[in-house]
Parts: sequence; C-alpha cells; structure tokens
Amino acid sequence: MLILLKQSIGIQVRNGQALVGSDYIGRLCKATRLRCYLCRLTGIPTKIAGSAIMEEQKYIRPTWDEYFMEVANTIAKRATCDRGRSGCVIARNKQILVTGYVGSPRGLPHCDDVGHLFKQVVHDDGKVTNHFVRTVHAEQNAICQAARLGIALEGATLYCRMTPCRTCAMLIINCGIERVVCEKKYHAGQESEEMFREAGIILDYVSEDTLKYDNQ
Repeated sequence: MLILLKQSIGIQVRNGQALVGSDYIGRLCKATRLRCYLCRLTGIPTKIAGSAIMEEQKYIRPTWDEYFMEVANTIAKRATCDRGRSGCVIARNKQILVTGYVGSPRGLPHCDDVGHLFKQVVHDDGKVTNHFVRTVHAEQNAICQAARLGIALEGATLYCRMTPCRTCAMLIINCGIERVVCEKKYHAGQESEEMFREAGIILDYVSEDTLKYDNQ
C-alpha cells in the first residue's frame, strides 16, 4: 500500500523524509492536513517540497488565565449537581491558593443522590426563575476552604464558570479579591456586575455568551 501511495501522489523519500510535489498541494484544503495524512499512512516525517515548505508548528503554552480556567473546569468534575457542575480556582502571583466546586454542605445529601431542591424567585419585572438551593456554590466553597485553612485572599484572582451570583459577589468583595475571570455570563448576573464595578473589582469574560442550562 505504501508503494502504491508513493506512486499515486508522487512521494520522494530523501534523508528519511517524504517530499510531496507541489502539484498535489492544490488538491488539498490545507498543507497541515496533508502532513498529518501522510504521516499516518507512511509513518515518515513529511514536509511539502517547493515553495510551500511546511515548518513545524510551534507549541503555544496557555496563558495564565487559560491555565487556571482549565484547572477550574477539571475541578468542576467533582461537583455533585448535574444542573451546574462548576469549579472555582482562586490564585495569586501565579499560584493556586484554594479551589472549590458545587456541592451540598458537609454531611448533607447531594443533588446527584436525592435530586434537586428548587425555589422560585419572582423578579421586579415579574419574571419567574428557578434557583436550586441544595448546594453551596463553587465560589463559596473555595472561600470557605480559605477560611478553614487560614489563607488570606487579599489581591487574588478568582476563576469560575459564569458570573457569580449576588451572594458570591458580596463574599468576593469582602475577601479582598481584586479580579474575577468568568468563562461565560450568568443570565441574572447584572446586579453582580454592577456591584463589582462599584467595588472596583476587575471582571473579565472568556466569552460574551450567556450560559444556558435546564430549568433556568
């Protein structure tokens, strides 16, 4: 099969590398696809001959924000509520201080075990939304961990899944956290955004999309 492949697309092997004629390049969407395709089929490190020389793609490390957000998403896998598996990381000076995830208070049953506990909230505009109240939010659990361990959060940055709720926002402000990074927006997060503005806390979003979930 390797011999037939070489003959059909004009591969030449030089110094242990397969070179492909430039006339074949035009039939492919991207040179990177050709490179991967040939490497898989021939097992030979491949580069494009002629003017379209493929260079090794340089590995790009994640930024610190991307790094801590990825950690928060991994921590979210420990959450015990399938409606909102969220994680939280609080870091300072490029070091993780504490983490937290959504879960019931210590010793109490989890949503995954006994189901959700909802309460309806009627807003000023008459809109009714459902809020689940069995669990402690990821941000709250992270702050609780800091309190239990005696870790000051002054000047730290908090990473979370979406805009913190009003209660979380108040705790974040009083802890001395200076910056909050959210993966997405919370549909009812406008009040928290305003509180952060008034308190001088920097609020950044990875995406401007609003997080959607069931029974919202």
